[in-house]
Amino acid sequence: MDAPNHVLVVEDDVALSKLVGGLLDDAGYRPVTIADHALIGAAVERWQPRLVILDGEVRNTGEGRSWDDAVAIRRAHPEIPVVMFSADSDDIAEARAGTSKRSRAASFAGIVGKPFVVEEFLATVKSAVERPVLERVPETMTEPGDGAIKVFPDIGQHLVVDRLPTDFFATVVHELRAPLTVIKGQTQLARRQIGKDPVRERAAIDSALAQMDRMGRLISDLLDHSRITSNALSLAVVTLDLSKAVAAAVTRHQYAEPARITFQRPPGAVSVRGDPNRIAEILDNLLDNAIKYSAENAPIEVWLRVHGAEAVVRVTDHGVGVPASERSMLFTPFFRTSRTSDVQGSGLGLHISQQMAKRHGGRLWLEACSGTGSVFALALPLKK
Repeated sequence: MDAPNHVLVVEDDVALSKLVGGLLDDAGYRPVTIADHALIGAAVERWQPRLVILDGEVRNTGEGRSWDDAVAIRRAHPEIPVVMFSADSDDIAEARAGTSKRSRAASFAGIVGKPFVVEEFLATVKSAVERPVLERVPETMTEPGDGAIKVFPDIGQHLVVDRLPTDFFATVVHELRAPLTVIKGQTQLARRQIGKDPVRERAAIDSALAQMDRMGRLISDLLDHSRITSNALSLAVVTLDLSKAVAAAVTRHQYAEPARITFQRPPGAVSVRGDPNRIAEILDNLLDNAIKYSAENAPIEVWLRVHGAEAVVRVTDHGVGVPASERSMLFTPFFRTSRTSDVQGSGLGLHISQQMAKRHGGRLWLEACSGTGSVFALALPLKK
């Protein structure tokens, strides 16, 4: 009996992972998709794939990690080819040239840029799967004095000299090209199904349209981030009733039956000075996150209280929580916790919301967290 035709896809974007998995499935492969690069070793050991398609994930530092991961796979399993799947044109050019130390160590069996052409993607996969088995990585590329090849060793200290400088813009390109890649791929699929399968054609078009909406939201977030960092964010400040603003936000998100969001507030108005639209954005982001990262029917509690000279809004969810080791990074641009990698998001929402709160003279913070939920708090100064 033939060995399973598994292909491991390491891709942190949910929509793109589904697209690639569908293409591989149609081509006769058995895709296994994971989002967390830390799970590559375990996935390879379990599934013994014939190929690994490796996304060029960007770390919080702005550095790509596909090189390190590819070298780790080569060390542990030199018989398994690795295909680079990247939106970074510099990485692609370096991998194709194959002259740098890390490109020789990674030894990619193929390179696919984002966005891609479906036929070229499938041809690259076929070529990589069918290429001859490579020799083991030379001993000089293993740990000094180590007679055995480690299974996914810590290689953070390797390849530092060769690493190309990356920055904020590398992350922006990565985030924008993910939905663009899905749009292009789904459009190609829809064109293939014209006159053949109306259901799949419609599904592909719907998916492409959803990614266009996602791209629009991301661009809007990027513009807000740019305005904040350049101190160009304008506020149309008026006196408003925060109690009514929170109630309106709850109503916008109260679409489940039975209602899952409860709102407790003090009697009377809670007057603050601020931009109603920007405050609505902060509240929408907090409620969006509470809904996205909680079970479908899990309750969400919203409280509004007056404490001294501040009005404080608390949003409590019963979701995935944030690991203790990651909480200090929660409000940094593009950061997403390891527990939310399977849900689409840019990692900009909390950062932008916190900066908007500061522009209002207020605060936004993670007040409490556990493995069963989180409490986010927004404080705004009361109108004097």
